[in-house]
Amino acid sequence: MIDFVSVDELLAHLQGESCKGERFASRFILVQGRKAWNELIPKLIGEVDRVVRLSQFCSGKDVFPDMMRLQTYLRDEASCDCKFLLIPLAEWLRLDLENASEMLRSIAEWPTGKMRRLYVPLLEVENIFSSEMKRVMRYGQNLLPDVWRLRGEGGFEITIAPFITEHTDQPVIEGIKAYLSLWEESSVSKAWVSTALAPWLSVKQTWGNCRVNIYRSCFEYIKAKTACNELVQEWGSSDDWAWLVSFYREGDTLDKTASKILNVTHYNAQQLFSLWPRLDERKRWLVWLWSKLRSESGTYLSFVMQNSNNLYDFSRYDAVMTIFDLPRSLSFSRERKELLACLGLSAMPPEFWERYRSLTDLLDKLAVLTDLTSEEQGEIVLCVGEILSEYSPDPWRSYLEVAFPALSWYLQLPFVEDEFVCAYFSAYLRCRLKDEPDEALNSLVSQWKAEKLLWNYPTRNKILTELRAAGAKVLWVDAMGVEWAGLLTQFLTAKDQVECEVKIVRANLPTTTAANNDWDGDEEGVMRGLDNIAHHYDYRFPKSYLDAMNVIKDVSNQVSALLSQVYTVIIVSDHGLSRFAAISDAKIEAPEKAEVGPYGRYAILQDNNQLERIDIDDEWIREGNYICLLAHNRFRHGGGSSGEVHGGAAPEECLIPAIIARRHEGEVVQLQFEVITTTVKLNPKGEGRLDVRCNRKIDGLELRVSDDRLLGQKGDDRYTWSFSLKNWKAGWHVCKLYSANRLVGEISFEATKGISEEDLGL
Repeated sequence: MIDFVSVDELLAHLQGESCKGERFASRFILVQGRKAWNELIPKLIGEVDRVVRLSQFCSGKDVFPDMMRLQTYLRDEASCDCKFLLIPLAEWLRLDLENASEMLRSIAEWPTGKMRRLYVPLLEVENIFSSEMKRVMRYGQNLLPDVWRLRGEGGFEITIAPFITEHTDQPVIEGIKAYLSLWEESSVSKAWVSTALAPWLSVKQTWGNCRVNIYRSCFEYIKAKTACNELVQEWGSSDDWAWLVSFYREGDTLDKTASKILNVTHYNAQQLFSLWPRLDERKRWLVWLWSKLRSESGTYLSFVMQNSNNLYDFSRYDAVMTIFDLPRSLSFSRERKELLACLGLSAMPPEFWERYRSLTDLLDKLAVLTDLTSEEQGEIVLCVGEILSEYSPDPWRSYLEVAFPALSWYLQLPFVEDEFVCAYFSAYLRCRLKDEPDEALNSLVSQWKAEKLLWNYPTRNKILTELRAAGAKVLWVDAMGVEWAGLLTQFLTAKDQVECEVKIVRANLPTTTAANNDWDGDEEGVMRGLDNIAHHYDYRFPKSYLDAMNVIKDVSNQVSALLSQVYTVIIVSDHGLSRFAAISDAKIEAPEKAEVGPYGRYAILQDNNQLERIDIDDEWIREGNYICLLAHNRFRHGGGSSGEVHGGAAPEECLIPAIIARRHEGEVVQLQFEVITTTVKLNPKGEGRLDVRCNRKIDGLELRVSDDRLLGQKGDDRYTWSFSLKNWKAGWHVCKLYSANRLVGEISFEATKGISEEDLGL
C-alpha cells in the first residue's frame, strides 16, 4: 500500500504510473476524510476519459445498480488507452455489502486489454476493502497493483430508514439512486436516506470518520434514539410506531416525547387515565405504552401491565381480569375500579362472570365487583344480602364502600335522635338487602305493635306548616319512607355546599296517596318514580330495588337544581312502602262487614256500631273509620303484590323523613380534626372515652363506624367533642365523622384493654 498525504502528491504518482504497461487496470484509492474526497473527485475527473456513475445503472429511484449492466458497460465501452473513473462504489459497499463486494472483487482483476486504467476511489471503507480483498487470491499473493491510500480529514454521518421524520436536522435524500448521485457530485456531512430497502440492508456500521445509523423500522428508531431498551416491537403496530416517530425530537427521551404529546409534565397514572375518555386511539395507545414502562411497582396497574401485550386486550380484558390473579386487597379493588371507570367499561366480558362464579368466598366476590355496570350492581346487592347473614361488619363494609358507595350510603341512616327509629330501620335496611325479614326485625315490629309507638311521632302537616311559613320550597317524593333518607342525604351532602337536617314524622292513616296528598297544587312538585316501581307488575328483586336507588339519585339532582334558586328545600313524602308486608304469607280476617283496602293493609269500618265495638287490637290501630295493620301481615281478600305495598301502619309505611336541605352560603371551610386521646383505654366492659378537637366551631358531631353511631358531646369551647364508647373491642379503629349529616372527616385511634405500666405507676 502506498500512502499519500495530499491529493497533488497522489495525482503526480497517478500521472507517472498511468504510462506504464500493466496486466491489471484497476487502481483502488482508499480515501480517509470527506474533505479529501471533495478535493480528489473533481481532479480525478480531469485525469480520466470517462466517468462511470453508479446512479446511472439504477433502473429505478430506489434500487441498487445493476451489476450485470455495469460489467457489460465496462467491457463494451473500453478502448485502448482509455482511463475510467468509477464512483461511488464505497457507498454501494456500505449499504449493500453482499452484492457490491462481488463487484469489488470482479474489478480487482480487470484486465488492461482495452482499458488502460480503472480508478476506484473508496471513502472510509478500508476495513471492508481489506476483508473482501482477502478473498481474491492474487491480492493475497501480491500479484495485483498496489493500493493507494489518501489521508485527510472530515467525518460524515448517514441515517438510513424506510421512513422520513419531519423533525430531523439532516438533509433528506429519497431513494438509493439519489443518494449515490449525491456522492458522485460532492459529499455531505449529514444525510437522512429514506429507502424502502432499509429493513433488508446488511449495512456495515463503521465508526471513526464515517458513521452509519440504520433503522429498519420506526420501532428500531424510537428505541435507539430514546435509549429505551425495555421497548418491545409487538407492543405496537407499524402505524403506532410511525405515529410516535412523527413527534420525536432529536435528544428527547421517551418520557419527554410522551409528555409533549399528551400535554402533561410527567408520568402520572391517575392524571393520564382521567384523560382517557377524551383521547383518540393513538394517544390511548401511548398512555398504555407509557404505563407499561412507568407504572408504579406494586400497584394494580403495574400488575395489569405485566399481563397486557396490546391496547385492545388491555381495556377489554386485562384491566378487568388481573384482579383474579392477585391476593384480595382493598387498595387493588379501589385502584381497579378507578381504572375501569376511566376506561369507560360498560359491560363485563363473559370471562369475568365465568371466573366470578367459581369464587366461593363472599368477600372475595365483593372484592372483584364494582357499580360500573347494572349487572354487577345486582350481583353486589345479592352478595351483600348473603354477607349480612355471615360476616361481622368490619371487613366487608370497606369493600362495599369501594365497590358500590351508594349501597353503603343506603345502609347508613342519617342522624336522628330516636332510639327506636335507629334500631328498626337499621334492621329493616339489612333485611331489604336479604329480601326477607329476620328475627331482629320481627322483634322490633312486635315492640312497635305492642307499644303503639306510632303516636310518639309528630304529624307531617305540623312540620310542613312551620317550614312553609319560613318560605322553604317543598318537593314531594311519592312513597319515600325513612328507608331512603340515608342515601338521599349522602347524595346531597356529597356536595360541600349542602347541609341536611332530618326529622321523622308520621303520615296520615291509612298510608294511601289519597289520604296524604297534601301538596300545594302547582307550587310544589311531586316525583312519583318510587311508587311506580313498587306497584309495577314486573317487580323483580334486585333490579327493581336498583331502579328505586336511581330514583333517589334523580331526586338529589332535582333538589340541587332547586337549591340553586332558593336557600332551603324540604323533601317530604306522602307515605312509605313495605316490602315485607307485600311478600308475607301471614293473613288475618278483617272485622265482619269491614271493607278491605287494596293489598290488605287496611280496612274501612262501615257503620257507627262497628266503630264503638272495634277500637284497639293487637294487630291494628284505628284512625277514624279506618283500621291499619301494624305488622307485616295482611287482611284476607285484599289482593297481593309482587313488589311493595302501603296503606298500613308498619314503621316503613307511616314513618317518613322530612329532610331539610340548606344551601351553605359563603366559602366552605375545610374542617380538620385532631384525636386528643390517640390511645383510648377500655375497661373490661369495653367502655372508654374518645376526645376529638376540631379547628372550627360546629353545632354537632357524629361518629360512625360500621353499624355504630355515636353522638358527640361538645365541650364548653365548641371545639372539643367527646364520645362515650360502649362495648368496643381493643385494636385499631378508623371512624368517619359527620356534621349536619355531611361527611366532614375521618379519624383513627387505638383502643386498649388491660393494665398498663402507667396504671401501675411505673
